[in-house]
Amino acid sequence: MKQEFRYDSHNESGFQIHPSRLLNELYKKNAHQGANPKEANILFVGRDPNWAIDIEEMPIFNLVTDYLTDGIRFWKTHNIHHPFLLPDYKGDGKRYHTIFSKLKLESKFSSQIAFVELIGFPTTGMSKKNNKAFQNFLISELNRKHLIELDNLINNPDKIIFIAWGLIDDFKFIYEKTGLFHKFSKLNKLEMNISDLNQFENIFIHKHFSDSISNQTINKIVEKLTTFLL
Repeated sequence: MKQEFRYDSHNESGFQIHPSRLLNELYKKNAHQGANPKEANILFVGRDPNWAIDIEEMPIFNLVTDYLTDGIRFWKTHNIHHPFLLPDYKGDGKRYHTIFSKLKLESKFSSQIAFVELIGFPTTGMSKKNNKAFQNFLISELNRKHLIELDNLINNPDKIIFIAWGLIDDFKFIYEKTGLFHKFSKLNKLEMNISDLNQFENIFIHKHFSDSISNQTINKIVEKLTTFLL
């Protein structure tokens, strides 16, 4: 039987699949942000593609549509990598992309950089306040194809992957439940420093851009990007 998830207005954490039909249609076409991750050589991996519950009613939604349709063109046209950086947007996600902007990446690199999440459909609310729901979505039938594709991307030695520290446990959980992301089963957090930039094969692990990531770590990410960007 096909698994279905419905919007629940009584969910206290608010974390669930986004109810916007238009947003879900956009993700069915492109389950990523920025460049196509199959073509980009640098991937920033996040937990879930989280959007404000009322994003469809916001004045910037037409620009969100443009961005999700063609992230490369959006970056080059507006000279910003994400619509959350627009002055009219004040909601969640702005801090992440504001801190990410400290990397000072130019729009000429837009075709080389992709943002992809563990969940391949849009969400709303705070996953940290409802980890059970997050894990159910993560290993659901609805997300299975997306996880397989992401596993292939991460195992491509030609890709450079940046992930936030908190995703390590999520990858280990997926491995335990599905066998995907086998390389993370060998990763020992005790051998790494949460406050630094850590490397594991083709993966770089750092504090989340919305967390207390240091300027020193940001500078180290810039150094690595300078090596890989052509």
